[in-house]
Amino acid sequence: MNQFRLALIQMDCKFGDVEENLRRAERKVREAHQGGGQIICLPEGFNTGYYCKGYERMRRLAEPLDGQSISRMRQLAKELGVYLVAPIMRSVATGIAENTAVFIDDEGNIVGTYSKTHLVGEEQLYLRRGREYPVFRTKYGVIGLLVCYDLCFPETSRILALKGADVILCVAAWRGASYYSRWLNQVAEVRALDNTVYIGLVNRVGGAPDALFCGNSQIIDPVGGVLGRCSADQEEILYQDILLDQVHEERMGNTVLIDRHPADYEPLIH
Repeated sequence: MNQFRLALIQMDCKFGDVEENLRRAERKVREAHQGGGQIICLPEGFNTGYYCKGYERMRRLAEPLDGQSISRMRQLAKELGVYLVAPIMRSVATGIAENTAVFIDDEGNIVGTYSKTHLVGEEQLYLRRGREYPVFRTKYGVIGLLVCYDLCFPETSRILALKGADVILCVAAWRGASYYSRWLNQVAEVRALDNTVYIGLVNRVGGAPDALFCGNSQIIDPVGGVLGRCSADQEEILYQDILLDQVHEERMGNTVLIDRHPADYEPLIH
């Protein structure tokens, strides 16, 4: 297919109340489906909520891929016939958790997972970081995933683009303190333009005891243009038709991905 409709669910999440968050997410996924969404994205930690001083509890709430959160999202994706990005705290072994975006196809199968590679602050004390940057080849093009802070590092998006990603979906619980909301907007636009990809960034709204989240979920085209952006503080669903031919056409003229000089950058790797 040369195009699909992307739906980003900007929602509040109640910290620690998995059942309530799942019920609310299910309702919003159904609404996104009714709006024509074919790939639907939930924000980071949609099932547990996110609290910067609550990592120990978040780790205790972590679930395996066959736990209730992903099992229910898989059933829902199959029922509605949609692709779904469902980010959870994933239990990978006893006492070990990763911040993982789970990609589910329209038959309810897990296409793959991506675990946050750049942990921020005290996340580093409680979570294990991911080390791989997979892309997923679907009937809707090649999709890459990032989680929140990952987008701040140019290398993450570049790796996905070099692996063929047409669209990068970034799930976030991005705070609005200081200049952070401006950083979110600017970095999304720059990553799209730098890599001639669509960026779909879904953030949450509402607050935790230590932070307010800044919303501004947005979809950016391959030349850095803002196709749509949500408010800073309201629950919304953002829809956009993604035209994959625009990626391919832009890369015919914008050769930034092939004009690189990797040998020059090698000293920076270490």
